[in-house]
Amino acid sequence: MESRCWKTIGVWGSEKPRCPKLEEVIHCRNCDRFTQAGRNLLERELPEEYQSEWGQIFAVKKIDAPVGTVALVIFRIEEEWLSLPAKLFAEIVDMKPVHTLPHKRSPVLLGLINVHGEIQLCVSLKELIGLESEKESSQAKKKEQALMMVVIKNDERWVFPVNEISEIFHIHPDILQNVPVSVSKSKSAFSKGIFKWKNRNVAFLDDELLFYTLRRSIQ
Repeated sequence: MESRCWKTIGVWGSEKPRCPKLEEVIHCRNCDRFTQAGRNLLERELPEEYQSEWGQIFAVKKIDAPVGTVALVIFRIEEEWLSLPAKLFAEIVDMKPVHTLPHKRSPVLLGLINVHGEIQLCVSLKELIGLESEKESSQAKKKEQALMMVVIKNDERWVFPVNEISEIFHIHPDILQNVPVSVSKSKSAFSKGIFKWKNRNVAFLDDELLFYTLRRSIQ
């Protein structure tokens, strides 16, 4: 029996005769062969180019900067550029299937996600902050690479999707500007201020308030 039997004689295949174990396990997901294949996939080594690319992003180099300078990761959700302290970020992973929870009441809680074999909570900062959806066509959105960011705050691990990740940027809090009154109250409440980066306004999010509210919103 070939290693990917579920695609040939299993529920996702059409070859005959069908797998004799189906009568017992009902679905390939319940088969130990399928489970072991999943474990092998999760335990595989990451490609060198992947490790190199994201290793460079998260390898925050020591720089000669004024005392109080903060290293931030700049990322985009919908049309908004946001940032959080780099020390919170554990890793970046490709977009993965999110398993929704039955009877969930909060739109902030997207569901559960498998990251390297561990089940993590997947949440929506878009819903929490109140960001508007992009006005791009659905075709343009499909071409856009979506990623998920894993952060750790107060020993709690959170995963949330983003549309784009740019770089680590060092700023001093003294250069932060006030959030314009034109910005929505919800977004303004979570921002310590904004700063200029490549002719864009980037919001420096208040991580203490953000994750406190996040925890409360899914209870």
